[in-house]
Amino acid sequence: MNRRTPYSHDEVSGQVIGELINVSGRQRMLSQRIVLHVLLASRGDGAALAVARDCLATFAKAHADLVGGNAHLPGVFSDALKELYFGAARADDHIRRFIVHTTEALACLESNAASAGEQVDALVAQATPLLELLQQLTLAYQNEMRGIEAAALKRQAEIAEQLSSISMQANIVALNARIAAARAGQYGREFAVITTVLADIIKEMDQLIHSVVDTRGTREASAKRLPGSPIPQSRHASAGRAFQ
Repeated sequence: MNRRTPYSHDEVSGQVIGELINVSGRQRMLSQRIVLHVLLASRGDGAALAVARDCLATFAKAHADLVGGNAHLPGVFSDALKELYFGAARADDHIRRFIVHTTEALACLESNAASAGEQVDALVAQATPLLELLQQLTLAYQNEMRGIEAAALKRQAEIAEQLSSISMQANIVALNARIAAARAGQYGREFAVITTVLADIIKEMDQLIHSVVDTRGTREASAKRLPGSPIPQSRHASAGRAFQ
């Protein structure tokens, strides 16, 4: 498989990670559909075979995009994802073997081979472990999103702090300017106009600071509602039983 030039972590935006979360979640759903329709095909449902093939093609394409990237997605871009795909968890290896086993099972079903039942049983046995592995991958992408959100929130906090400091200094300058203008009497009238304009600028800066703080609060709330929320363990078990 041809791989794109690796992206650095800082080059991947929150929008792109959101797309990765969606692709990963879709792959998780497709794994269940594949096993279900292979099982239905083994019981004589003719239409299920074609559905399983279509789902498998989409599943394989999703994996290729997640690992190798495409025109819009970066592939495996962080150390945490590399560890999951190519480290001890060997997600890449397990997913590729699932694709191979499914292809073989479909071929046996299509040709009515004697080993079809054995192939289907082996595939069904992979259903729950694979689902749990795909869930780990989706959670890993969600963690990457949280990292992006945390970095953005930190930067916003720094900007708000800098603006607050500037606003405070400007307020002091404006106050001293008003005092100087009052002491100057009629000669300070034009200067007083300038201090009024400066005061208006300070008010706008204060409004900007409040806007940054409000946006930060909104982003913190959004970060807690990422797509592809975890599937409880009991649902994993139920999915596995549904295929048996």
